[in-house]
Amino acid sequence: MGALIPLAISLAPELVNWLFGPAAEQTTAAVAKAVQSVTGTTDLAAQQAVIERDPQVAANLRVQLAQIAAVAAASARKADLDTLQAQLADTASARAQTLGLAQSKSPIAWGAPVVSVVVLATFGVVMGLALVRAIPAGSETIINMLLGSLAAMASSVVSYWVGSSAGSARKDERIAKLQGNSVGSGS
Repeated sequence: MGALIPLAISLAPELVNWLFGPAAEQTTAAVAKAVQSVTGTTDLAAQQAVIERDPQVAANLRVQLAQIAAVAAASARKADLDTLQAQLADTASARAQTLGLAQSKSPIAWGAPVVSVVVLATFGVVMGLALVRAIPAGSETIINMLLGSLAAMASSVVSYWVGSSAGSARKDERIAKLQGNSVGSGS
């Protein structure tokens, strides 16, 4: 099949996205089957000769290859949509759990707020010390790594409580787009 790839790509360039990657094996098998079906032979040289001499065969193969690419694209969109839906369900489940803990007055409900306060306070103290005190020679790398880690944690805390409205808007747009595509493709 390896020698068939350039031929398939020359007839249907959109296949390039699907001949390499997670669905490559399925796509390659479908392409090989389509070429064999349209040309009536399994011999690569004979397949190329038939395609080169008969424009109708080339056109029929082009249509079949485009259909293979379209099916692969629809499958990828469905997988993306399924992943996004699972992530949203996970987030909703975590929010429901936190809400349930808070409503039942469980001490576990204080876990996230306490961790958040500790992370932000530690970041503030370490940052303040780094700005007003001399860093001991040889400790600069460790202090930079500590500040970087604390900054990432502080950012996560803020995202947890405040969220990212720009990221959320992009996510919502992407989900709407994916749902529109899956509805339109008949999936």
